[in-house]
Amino acid sequence: MRNFFRTYVGKGLLYAGVILSAIMLALSVLGAAYMISSDYYLKSEEDILNENLESMTVRSAYEAFDRNFNQNKGKFDSQTASDYGSFSFKILDSHRNVLTRSTTKLDSYPYRIYVCVLPPTQSGTSFYEITGISSDFSIYEDLHKNNYYTEYYIVEGGINPNSGILDVYRIYSTAHHLLYSLKIGIYLIAVLTLVLMIVSFVALMSVAGRRPKKDEIVPWFFHKVPFDLLMTIYVFFSLALISLGGSSHDEVGIGLLFFCSLFLPLLCMSFAVRIKTKTLIKNTLICKILMLLWKGIKAIGRFLLTVIKNMRLLWKVILVFVGLMFFWLIVIGAHSWRFEAVLLFLAPFTVLPALILITLQIDRLKKGAQELSEGHFDHVIDTKMMLPEIKKHAVNLNSMAAAQKIAVEEKLKSERMKTELITNVSHDIKTPLTSIINYADLISKEEKNTEKTKEYSEVLVRQSKRLKTLLEDLVEASKASTGNLEVDLQPCDAQVFISQCAGEYEEKFGQYNLTLITSVPDEPVRILADGRRMQRIFDNLLNNICKYSLPGTRVYVDLKDEGTDAVFTFKNTSKEQLNMTEEELMERFTRGDSSRNTEGSGLGLSIAGNLAELQNGKLRLTTDGDLFKATLSFPKI
Repeated sequence: MRNFFRTYVGKGLLYAGVILSAIMLALSVLGAAYMISSDYYLKSEEDILNENLESMTVRSAYEAFDRNFNQNKGKFDSQTASDYGSFSFKILDSHRNVLTRSTTKLDSYPYRIYVCVLPPTQSGTSFYEITGISSDFSIYEDLHKNNYYTEYYIVEGGINPNSGILDVYRIYSTAHHLLYSLKIGIYLIAVLTLVLMIVSFVALMSVAGRRPKKDEIVPWFFHKVPFDLLMTIYVFFSLALISLGGSSHDEVGIGLLFFCSLFLPLLCMSFAVRIKTKTLIKNTLICKILMLLWKGIKAIGRFLLTVIKNMRLLWKVILVFVGLMFFWLIVIGAHSWRFEAVLLFLAPFTVLPALILITLQIDRLKKGAQELSEGHFDHVIDTKMMLPEIKKHAVNLNSMAAAQKIAVEEKLKSERMKTELITNVSHDIKTPLTSIINYADLISKEEKNTEKTKEYSEVLVRQSKRLKTLLEDLVEASKASTGNLEVDLQPCDAQVFISQCAGEYEEKFGQYNLTLITSVPDEPVRILADGRRMQRIFDNLLNNICKYSLPGTRVYVDLKDEGTDAVFTFKNTSKEQLNMTEEELMERFTRGDSSRNTEGSGLGLSIAGNLAELQNGKLRLTTDGDLFKATLSFPKI
């Protein structure tokens, strides 16, 4: 048995025993401490879970603000922020304007925090603090009006239970359930894993450096590396990785800490081998360490020199300041002490005007950059009386603004030309197309026509009408996507649209062997919408359902009152499996059947989505195998 544990396999088993038992011991101790501090033995499982999820959500809301605020240097990107897993949030300013939001969105956000930004310090750095969770806005508005705070922000957040993302929230819920089921047994697990860790560690240290059927110590290359250098590298990289992971996400820091701890028994084995061979102190290379330090100093020096060369304006200011101070020291040294006191008092004021001038010019650059970032391309930075170095940056910003303005104007012009082209061409085609439809209809009604002639004329009429519908859809899609379609928003009862579609499409659903099931709330739900455009949205969605649904299935059309929104839901079972994403289905000219056997332009869903956006609504599509779901949401009034 002793020879077996001296082999690589035996050492590997002992090594794995140390690691696994240490992990189990740490988890047991941390779990027990956590359960005691969290009152696991006094509260129910559900109460503890809700309390901790609430604190985690509030902390995530603060971290989301901190990350977005610092990354954008006190400003917020108008686009959606980076992904935060199942945690969804939005950041608002004191006027309730949304500054940024997460990629995933919720209909309502249950948690809210306020972040107040304190006035800038003399160094120009802004600090901020959390004032707490409250639903009372008046306190912060009064403090803001009295200039106690520079600005305050509102962060609303919540957990999306339907995200399906494996993140810290789901991991915590799973770990919480496991801990609660091990309230008593965790102490027995801790004792057993402690005994196993001690036995495995002692055995591993005793066989370190040993070989089967040999009594002498045989160190390998790893044990020949200077131990102090080995320790320095291990500690340095461990701290660097842990700090890097902890600065981004707590779970990343924990993962890197676990990764670093995997190599700790190996370091202990090296320590044991050096003790056995009596080379722990002798095996040090101070010269190599000094050489490495010297190389590091040179690398840092080159980096600092590069930084100084690139900071030309700052270097000039420093040289001017040092030159003035040197001049005043010479002047003061040539006069009596009373005159020296006056000169010492006046000396800083000779430098102050230059610093004020530079600060004002930099502030002018800052305001110009802010205007440019907000899309105000007409703003021009005044470059009069600017220092040459600062003036170059101002000229570059003005050039960027002019270029952006030209690009935006060209893009708008191109969109208008596209819309006008489609409208004009469609109008020109409609006139001969109408004549074709009418004459084809007249031909089909002639008494002397043969059966073939009638059949051909019917095909001609049907395809001509289809072409006319395609032209009308193309024009409407173009106008809707560019915002050129007029909408007349009026207060409407959302239930009316459900009842209308049930009445109008009852016969058509019967032709396709489909059963329509509707559901509406008992209380009226009022929205602001254009009835004519809403009817077009419903027509497009229900026509798609008729064309692509599996015969003999049910079609569900529901209306729900979800807080601030009225949500229409359309669900049906498709004939074929839908292997397309929401984005692909919403694209123009995309058809639900790859074989293109059904009639249609592929513009219905795109038009419906654009019409919904014009009425401040939103259309979302979801597919799961052969299940198709369309969700249409509008703000309530």
